[in-house]
Amino acid sequence: MFRLGDAGNHIWKPDGKESVMKKFMNLTRRNCLVFLRDRGAVFFSLLSMLIVLMLMGIFLGNMNEENVVNLLKEYGGVRDVPKDEAHARELVQYWTLAGILVVNAVTVTLTVVGSRVADVSEGRLSSLYSAPVSRGLIALSYVASAVVIGILMCILTLGIALCYIAAAGGTLLSPGALGRIFLLIILNVCVFAVIMYFFALFVKSSSAWSGIATVVGTLVGFVGAIYLPMGSLPTGVASVLKYIPVLHGASLMRRACCGQALKTTFAGTPKELLTEYSEYMGIQVKMGEKAADSFFQALFLTACGIIAFILIVLVQKRKDISDR
Repeated sequence: MFRLGDAGNHIWKPDGKESVMKKFMNLTRRNCLVFLRDRGAVFFSLLSMLIVLMLMGIFLGNMNEENVVNLLKEYGGVRDVPKDEAHARELVQYWTLAGILVVNAVTVTLTVVGSRVADVSEGRLSSLYSAPVSRGLIALSYVASAVVIGILMCILTLGIALCYIAAAGGTLLSPGALGRIFLLIILNVCVFAVIMYFFALFVKSSSAWSGIATVVGTLVGFVGAIYLPMGSLPTGVASVLKYIPVLHGASLMRRACCGQALKTTFAGTPKELLTEYSEYMGIQVKMGEKAADSFFQALFLTACGIIAFILIVLVQKRKDISDR
């Protein structure tokens, strides 16, 4: 049976006859409701997204658009400036959307996984451990709830952004591009949900987790080359970021979001110009002398998630032994 107490004391008491799947679904549902009932948690999980929108709307958006138009003027021969400006605006909008989707995949999953930290600090996790449910199933339910909420938030963000772009006169993405974006949302959310749960295993205080969330929410825009394009970063910093999954997740998402806009915007220009711009804006990530392809980046992201999962299993086993 699934029971909910007041907003701060959600408890779950299983019936011994419940199937494993039903227990898992009930636990996942409970964790989702814990997050959704906390309006402050929902707001702060989206705070980084709001910061990106503010920066792009007030400071960075116009600058990025002007850079594109100036590039086209310099290397594109005779151009239709009003059309170039419209295409550049659309390109920057989709570039921003890609960054926001990855920011959400990180910050929303981090906040949802925080329910595990709250359960530890308030003693609810001990009650769950005393129930006839395996600890692995409880851990999986925390990750699953982060995945469910993360995907929903990203899809909501995508829908709102597409409505805005359409209302502003932009061209909507093709069904194929939308399908790729949806798959990349699932990949990013799943990977970062597992990574965030791994970090949550070492935190026992809600205030400490809030501090971590603040730091991560601030840094994710820089790590994903969202606040500053990849080409604007110092060489040493850019080299380090190439081994962090956020950047590759953002790069994959940018390829899916910006593919059509890039072709339209840079039509009639040398191929080298498009390549250099893509590398500068983090749409492509150069590893060594070659640009990393989508398969490698997806594999890299998946490998990071698998490594985090293995570490979770090892840490959980060690904790189980120490608790005996």
